[in-house]
Parts: sequence; structure tokens; C-alpha cells
Amino acid sequence: MATTGWFFMVGYSMNSGSACKETTACLYLLVRIELIHAPGKETVEVPDRNLAAILKPNDCCPFHDTSAALRQAAEACARFLGDAQRILVLVNDYTRPTPNAPILTALEPTLRNRDAKYLVCLGTHRPPTEPELARIFGPDFLNSSLIAHRSSLLCHDSKDNSRLFFLGKTSFGTDVWLNKELLWADKVITINSIEPHYFAGYTGGRKGFLPGIAGYDTITQNHNMVTRAGSTTFGLKGNPVHEDMTEAARMLPRPVFSIQLSQDRNHNLLSIRCGDLFKSFDEAAADAHTVFAVPVKEKADIVLSVLGPPSNINFYQAQRAVEFARPVLKDPSVHITVSACYDGVGNDSFIKVFQGCSSPSEILQSATCNQQSEISSPSSPSSSTSVTHHSSLLSPHSSLLGWHKSARLAQIMQTADLYTVMGIDDAVVKSVFMHPYKTAQAALDAAFAKLGKDARVYIIPDAGAVVPVLS
Repeated sequence: MATTGWFFMVGYSMNSGSACKETTACLYLLVRIELIHAPGKETVEVPDRNLAAILKPNDCCPFHDTSAALRQAAEACARFLGDAQRILVLVNDYTRPTPNAPILTALEPTLRNRDAKYLVCLGTHRPPTEPELARIFGPDFLNSSLIAHRSSLLCHDSKDNSRLFFLGKTSFGTDVWLNKELLWADKVITINSIEPHYFAGYTGGRKGFLPGIAGYDTITQNHNMVTRAGSTTFGLKGNPVHEDMTEAARMLPRPVFSIQLSQDRNHNLLSIRCGDLFKSFDEAAADAHTVFAVPVKEKADIVLSVLGPPSNINFYQAQRAVEFARPVLKDPSVHITVSACYDGVGNDSFIKVFQGCSSPSEILQSATCNQQSEISSPSSPSSSTSVTHHSSLLSPHSSLLGWHKSARLAQIMQTADLYTVMGIDDAVVKSVFMHPYKTAQAALDAAFAKLGKDARVYIIPDAGAVVPVLS
């Protein structure tokens, strides 16, 4: 929410050769903007002449009859399943705002008389807590007879090599190891929501498998391409990360029924695309683009991004704020990330990479060296479930999955200073060459002090749902 009010500012200028100060008064418009972020809210003030825009997700029309759309999706799924008995249902984890509950409720009559398992696609994320499981499945479905006993509720563990099987190698050299539950199933259902992703283009679709239920080494090999050209938000064609994921998904050994969801700014269902994994993903990505892609006419000196749930879960996830704003940051510029980080740092591997380097430039040197090398792979992939860790990479940091975040952040740091307002210890923030502040206003004031009184500012109150696009 933004309010405006008239204020007087007294400025002082020194006349050349005079010890006297000339006092002048000027009238300007100050904009007060209320930022809502856990655990509370804060009001910041920006001079009207500096405020380029307050960027929000585009308004789109949600379903007029959600129940009819859900019923149609359930009927299509029932036709797909036919007489198949062993069904594996893949769902997103707690870091995505996927509305699994209404989908699962609609599918319940179809699944009730079958042997169904529900696998949470965690990638490399930690296992969900009980409240997070309730958020993923919805409390009613979680306590229903289908999974109340929990033996049919599974969480992927990327480092449990005994639960992986080998499918082959992509043209990018990625060894594809996925969860063995795929082999147990007769058919597979995957439920995803589509949002922007800063190096895979979009979430959803093929990402439910890689990284969703992939082995740690498979994920590492795929993510080692994040600094290559084309690995951008909204980028699909020519994006090596996306294309590698797609190749892996085309190796799947079982038929897949895909349910891809797009949502409006208030998380109301905007579209349900279902059927073929790749077609439904492309259609839902186009739907999502109409919500998240916000056209702007200029780059800004300062961008202040506020993350809400679930993007504000930890420091690791908070990077998406600066990545989404990246296309509209000037050189030089300041980006301010406001995030509760209520789960702390999260995966700390990217912090270890920074702490092992003397500067962001050193990280980029390692990244360049890594890109020029060939990623080593198991010498003879077989039915064995062991996964070899690739220790022969030239970059000393590339075996750490967080290396990709470090390299991306180091790229941005070449032209932008990164300020934070987070629930993270200042020493940790400083160790990754960022600048911590206690309030958004303090960070804004510091940014103006650095870039000058004429700096132009974008405010993004819901930064996980806005990608500024230069028009």
C-alpha cells in the first residue's frame, strides 16, 4: 500500500569563496510505501521524483468455476489411468506455492481403489516438517484414509543412492539417476505449479523429475550449467539447464499424466493444463508468463525486493529476488532483498564457496575454469545403484551444489552491491560479500548515499511473483 504526503526539505549549498550558507526550501512529494513481510511490516519513504514504479504481478482473471475445471482434470486422469493399479503421485515440496490439496481431493475417487504412493519431490531440500506436510497435501487429505497411516507417503532423498536407478546420459553429459519408485509404478501422476525460475526458465513440468526426484550427482551436473548463456528467467529455447532437464524427462520408463497449474497474484487458480508432460508444461508456462512478466521502460539504480512465503523460507531461496530483478539493474546499482529467512540459511554450501574465496571475482575465475572442463562421469553406468562423486572437476567448488548460486551471485556483484534485510546473522551476510541492514529504510538511505540524490528506484512488494521485463 502506498500513501503520499507533502513535506518540506531544507537544503544547504556553499557559495564559492564564502563562509556563509544559503538556505533554500523546496517542496517535494514523499511516497510512503507499506511493506508487509514476516514477522511484521515496515513503512519506507521514497521521494516521488526518485520512484520509478511499484511493481506488482499483473491482474488476470481466475477460473469462474474452479470445481468444473478440477472435475475435468480428474476425468482426464481417470481415463489415462485405465486399469493401472500401482500409481505414483509426485507433488512439489514446501518451497513452492502449489495448490496440491484441491487437485488431490478431486483425484481421490480415482485413486481410492488403487495402490497409490505419494512422493514429495524434494530435490536436495531437507525433509518437510509436519506443518509443512499439512501445507503440501492439505490437512484433510493428509489425514484421509489414503495416507493417514503414512506408509504410502514418501520423501525423496537425493543422497540415498540405494533408492536410485540409472536411466542413461543426456547429450549434455548428465548421468540421469532417478528415484526407484518410478520402477514400482504402473503409471505416474505429477502435479506442479508454474512460476519463474532464475536459471531453468520456469518451475514445474520436467523439474518434477530433475531435480525433484533425481540423485545428488545428477542435480549437481545439471546445475553446473547455470552460468552458461541462455540459463535465464523465462528462458527455454537455448537454455542448457532446461534442455538437459527435458532430455532427462524423456527417458522416463513409465507413462506420465501431467497436471500443471498457474496461479494469479493471490494464488487463485488461473489455469489447469493436463495430459502430456511437455505440452502441458509449455501451455502452463505461457499462462504464467501473463502473470509474472511485468513490463518496465527503464533500468533502475536501486531495486528493493520483498519476499513473501514460501520464497522467504531461507537465505538459499532468497536469491531469486535479486535474480528476478537482475535485468533491470543498472551498472552500477544496489539491490535490496527483504526476507524473513525464518528457516535460517538453508543449504549452506554456497556460503562455504564464498568463504573459501577472497572476492566474487575469484569465484568467477573458478566458474570459467569449470566451464572449460569436461564433467567427469561414472566410467561404466550399470544397474548398480552406486553413484560416483565427480572429484576431477577443475573448479575446487563445483562439487558443492551451492556453487551455482555462488557463481550467479558473483556475476551480479560485478555491477551491483547487494544489501539485505534478513533474519540472518550479520557475520554470515558479510561473509558472502553482501551488506546487512536492520530495516529496509536504512538500506534505502544507504543506497541513496552511495548512488546519489537522483537515483531511480523500483519497489517490488511481492518479489517472488514479479519479473521486470524491459519493454
